[in-house]
Amino acid sequence: MISRKTFLKSVAGAVAVTGLGGGTAEAAGKPRRLRGGVAYDTGVLHAAGEPLSRVRWNRRLLEQEIRVIADELRCPSITAFGTEIGRLTETTAAALRRGIEVYVQPRLYDHPQDQVLEHLAESARQAERLRHGDDVKFVTGCEHFIFTPGIVPGETFQERLANMATIPPEEWPKIMERLADFVARAADVARRNFRGRITYAAVGGLEPIDWNLFDIVGIDYYPYFATDAEYTKDLAQYRRWNKPVMVLEFGSCTFTGAAQAGGMGWDIIDYEQDPPEIKPGHVRNESEQADHIARLLRVFDSAGLRGAHVYTFIAPNLPHHPSQPEHDYDMASFSLVKTLRERHHDELSPYRFERKRSFDALARHNRG
Repeated sequence: MISRKTFLKSVAGAVAVTGLGGGTAEAAGKPRRLRGGVAYDTGVLHAAGEPLSRVRWNRRLLEQEIRVIADELRCPSITAFGTEIGRLTETTAAALRRGIEVYVQPRLYDHPQDQVLEHLAESARQAERLRHGDDVKFVTGCEHFIFTPGIVPGETFQERLANMATIPPEEWPKIMERLADFVARAADVARRNFRGRITYAAVGGLEPIDWNLFDIVGIDYYPYFATDAEYTKDLAQYRRWNKPVMVLEFGSCTFTGAAQAGGMGWDIIDYEQDPPEIKPGHVRNESEQADHIARLLRVFDSAGLRGAHVYTFIAPNLPHHPSQPEHDYDMASFSLVKTLRERHHDELSPYRFERKRSFDALARHNRG
């Protein structure tokens, strides 16, 4: 997989050509204190013929998890993301009943662009049906740069990620034009089917988006900086649009070095083995995940952002194994709770979850 450093070097020229837009700083005055929310996975189809990322799904599990998010974590908002529109709608309704604001984010990876837009349109219609005032926002997709074909060469998002390291610099302006065209089409589809506020989940620092198309600047934010001042400087670029800035995803996996690995922290599982194994040299570390989340919540608060969602509440497809570190897939998870299956390698197995240190870190921040 391409590293963030390699990718930034590859696209530097294209970003400079496209630009990040103008605008002035947000209005002066201290905003309300930022309380953290969570991203909530309703099940994503990552590849044709595979099950959704959440195989087990029922009303009891949904209601239990939303109750914990509302009552124990005290989250004011969530990003509900997934492929099945029925699950997105069910989750949105459950969260609204608990007084939680919802950012509805449909995800349809590696499908033709027209199908992605049709999926967006129906998702937007269902979100509009549930909206009362400003309690539901609509997210016009996630990181189309990576997950939607026809922008970067490659049939699957894995191929596109791999191809990015070899694309010559002179090709990047054309790629950025294709990205801008599709994002504009997605925004238009959303406006025609949803009357509330809309945003987009952009790869932080890597997708130069025309935020004039949207009501809220939305970013998936995984860079790592040694100092808080560097984070604050980096985040300033998004405030130039004089619009609310929402971090729709941020977080860390659960091993030593995961904070620095950022959004690629998941890539520590060797799927060539049967069953898959954690690659040698990785050590479980709940404290690193918790400390990173607590630190960024403080940074986002001081930067005056509208809100931030930890990725993610639960990842049942990456269960924890307390006695076999090589099969402790939760190390590669960004989740706040660890899943324990009755049958570890069976995706259909019943499971329970336990709170991780990162869960406690978010709860403490929100209580504070």
